[in-house]
Amino acid sequence: MAEIAQGAGFAIGTLYQFFHGKEDLYVSMVIEKLQRMYQEIRDAVQAREDTLQKIEALVKAYFLFVENNAGFCTFFVRSDGATLPDVSNALKEQLINAYLGQIQFIEGLVSKGIKEGIFKADKSRDYAYALSWIIRGIIYDCLVGAHQGSLTDKTGLVIDIFLRGILKEGYRL
Repeated sequence: MAEIAQGAGFAIGTLYQFFHGKEDLYVSMVIEKLQRMYQEIRDAVQAREDTLQKIEALVKAYFLFVENNAGFCTFFVRSDGATLPDVSNALKEQLINAYLGQIQFIEGLVSKGIKEGIFKADKSRDYAYALSWIIRGIIYDCLVGAHQGSLTDKTGLVIDIFLRGILKEGYRL
């Protein structure tokens, strides 16, 4: 905590007024970053009118956030909270709740596409999870060094993989 306080330009006592320890600071930092990521994604999606453009904006916003916060995202993916066993349950619960909120947001986009007759019906939650898993898989591979290149260059690939699986027969892009 002393090193963190010094690096942040605070007295250690001041830092302890906000955080009980490094675990509390870590949890706060992770949750704040996730909230920022999800808000940036939602803002990008809401800026689009068309459902298919909204889904593309969602994928691209995920990738842009990771590219712009690569150090944090790499640290988070590689540590996976494992270094903080005392707070892992509290962090895990907050991460799960944030993730489920984002799944619900994606599900809303898919449901809109179902209502518009673009997507196959009755599986909006499954489709939301599938899109999330595709995005997360590509992000993970990039962060752990499995392949090189820009994440945003993978946006078209994700859209192609996802949409070809849920477009109604006969619907054209």
